[in-house]
This record gives sequence, structure tokens and C-alpha cells, in this order.
Amino acid sequence: MKTRLNFFLLFLLLPFAAAAADTTYQPFVLASINDAGLEEQTTVTIEALENAGFTIAGQYSPLDNANVIVVTSAGLQEIAAGSEKGGYAAGQRVSVAERNGKTEVAFVNPVYIQFAYRLEGDMQPIHDQLSKALGMVEHFGAKKKMTAKKLGKYHYMVGMQRFDDPSELGSFESHDAAIQAVEEGLAEEGDPLTFVYRIDIPGKNQTVFGVGMKATNDTKDEVSIDEAHQLSIVDFDGYSKVAYFPYEILVTETDVEALHMRFRMAVHFPDLSMMGKHGFTKLMASPKATQNAFEQLVSTE
Repeated sequence: MKTRLNFFLLFLLLPFAAAAADTTYQPFVLASINDAGLEEQTTVTIEALENAGFTIAGQYSPLDNANVIVVTSAGLQEIAAGSEKGGYAAGQRVSVAERNGKTEVAFVNPVYIQFAYRLEGDMQPIHDQLSKALGMVEHFGAKKKMTAKKLGKYHYMVGMQRFDDPSELGSFESHDAAIQAVEEGLAEEGDPLTFVYRIDIPGKNQTVFGVGMKATNDTKDEVSIDEAHQLSIVDFDGYSKVAYFPYEILVTETDVEALHMRFRMAVHFPDLSMMGKHGFTKLMASPKATQNAFEQLVSTE
């Protein structure tokens, strides 16, 4: 009798399980569109985030018409601490951008990141907290059906990197030495890489750095990693996706790494074609140039 009951319950639950498996997610959330100026709306957004319990980890302007605010919280850091590479998700990226005569506020979808970055914790409360603080108009950024299963094993195409194929940037004698190498590299003046934020993950030797990338000259390598250049290729349609930046460098124990751009760019912009005016081939040099710049950043030679 008990066995028959279990089968009956399973039969009832199967449609719900199938529905959950078919749920799709989008990489960005549009919070609001208004007529306020960029700086005024940035101030309002920061106040709303702080009032909602978030801490401002860093702020910068990847573009002249956009600011990105990176926030963290006890909840985000607890989730980060519970996953092997959770530090990548410890900072939540929020953008304020002037576009088409309006000012848009948007943020990276925490639930999308939960599945794409293989987090053990539930990011829905973070999504709800941000939506309550900033507003929620719609999710956007993917016409493709990005399910939790697809995000968990995502790669753009055969031969391209997944989440667990990062760029390995360096290994050091101690965690402190690795941290020092990143900090000293970001403090160097005259190169395209700048410090945006640092978040230390509680209870483990893991630290994530946010890195801005602005070309200081017109050489191919620097232009290839420049934020404005990259966004001019990929962020051409619909609402602003400038919250793709800043880029993260992760220090775990004695090792320094970063998500490979062929994964990170692709998972944030899953609809991009390979060819054409706004295709990945227009950024063909960028993944290697990014890895080289990050390796040089922590190089002790």
C-alpha cells in the first residue's frame, strides 16, 4: 500500500518537476526607466541599495554615459562561501545608463548567475531584495531558452570554454602573496586595468577583485580589452547591458584565476551570432588579450 502511495505521489509531482525544468532565465533585469539625469539617478540608486541592506563595494564608469555600482551583502557572501568558486558571485552588478533619451537602471539577474556559476545557494532572495529596492520592469538579454540545466553546463559552442575552464593566471607561495600581487598590479598607473572593488569571502581563503578595463593607447592589445570597444560590439540592441562589467579576478588559496572571456561573454550575451557586424568574430583578439593582460597584472617578473 505504501509503495502504491509513493508512486501516486510521484505521478502527481511529475508535471511540476517538468515545469521547473523548463523554466527559462535571462541574464539581466530592467529595474526602471526614468527622466532623471545620470548622476542624480546614480545617487538615488545607491541610496536605495544601501537602504535595502546592501553594501557598496565599488563604483565606476565603464562608459561616459553609464555608471556601474557593485554591491555585496551578508547574504551574498554566505552564498559565495558555500560554493567552490562562489566568490565570482559575491558582488552584484547594478547599472545606471543613459540610453535613447532616458535613464535605465538594471542589474545582472542573480538567479541566472546562480545556475551559470554553479552556486549551491538560492539567489532568488537576492533577486527579490534588489527588485524591491530598485523596481522590476522585466527580464531581458536572452531570446534563447536558457534553462537551469543549460546554464549549468553552458558553453557557446564545441571547443569553447565552460565555467570550469578558467584562465589560470598565477600561483603563489601563500594566499597573502597572491592578494598582494593582484593589488600591486591594479595599483600600477598607465595601464588599462584599474581597481573597482575587493570582496573577501568569509570563512575561506578566497577574495574577488573587480577590474575595469580602459585602453590607454590605440594598440591592438589594449583596444581589444577596452570596455567601450567590447560593448560597442555586443550591447547594440534593447536595454543597456553595461552591467556585464567590471570583470572579476578570483584568488583562492594561493591561485589566481579569471573566468575565460569565451565563457563569460557568451553566457551574458547568449544570443550573439558568431559572424556579422555584432558577432564574436569582431572580438576574436579579446579573449587572449584579456588573459595576457591579467597574467601580466600578477606577474612577478
